[in-house]
Amino acid sequence: MEYTSNELLATLGFWGSLLMTLIIFSGIAGDHALARLGQHLLVGASVGYMGVLAIQHVLRPRLITPLLNDPTGDPLRWVPLILGLVLLIAGLDRTVRPARSTAPPLWRQALHGLGRLPVALLLAVGLSAGLFGALQGTLLPQFGRAAQTAFNPAVSMPIFLAGALTLLITTATLLYLYVDPVRYLAEQPVYIRRLLDGWLWIGQRALWLAAGVIFARLMASRLSLLIARLDTFIAALSTTPFWQWWTGRLP
Repeated sequence: MEYTSNELLATLGFWGSLLMTLIIFSGIAGDHALARLGQHLLVGASVGYMGVLAIQHVLRPRLITPLLNDPTGDPLRWVPLILGLVLLIAGLDRTVRPARSTAPPLWRQALHGLGRLPVALLLAVGLSAGLFGALQGTLLPQFGRAAQTAFNPAVSMPIFLAGALTLLITTATLLYLYVDPVRYLAEQPVYIRRLLDGWLWIGQRALWLAAGVIFARLMASRLSLLIARLDTFIAALSTTPFWQWWTGRLP
């Protein structure tokens, strides 16, 4: 049977993806070289794909093309380019340079110090965006809605209990995350310590429950992906000449 170029690429992609899936899935039997190789290839392909997307959709239209068209138009556009080049050069120097017991020269120490600046800026922007996003999009609206529901006498009893429970669990979780019982409760009266100990106990169990739900959802999503992957492979395998040849041999 003759194949066109597209059919050949599709066939090779199918068998290659099947092989990589089996190699990565073999890690369930233990840590071995093939499983590590599959994981490294998967991570490398993912990082490469994200890098291409960042270049095509972010760097080129927002940084490279404007600088090429008008280098003196906006001086601030040179700042991310310079920081990116410093980060790239420092990362390449750490990757390529062999490990030595002696101290690196002064210029290399300065290069590594400058390379930490864009990393710190990236971490600061990412953490601040995540923190304010969680506060504005989740925590504050949830807390405000629960407080309005819990202290509104016009609502029904089930809605009131749900709001009060949400308010209790939210405050208990925040209290457990930010209050050290040994440091802050040692000098408090007995009834205050008992009240806050019970409150902290609720917050700790709420975190355990949330972690269990997240883990269960993660496992369910991974199982769904595995089932969908196997179903795709079975459907694609049924159209291959090998499958037709094999089924033709069966009585």
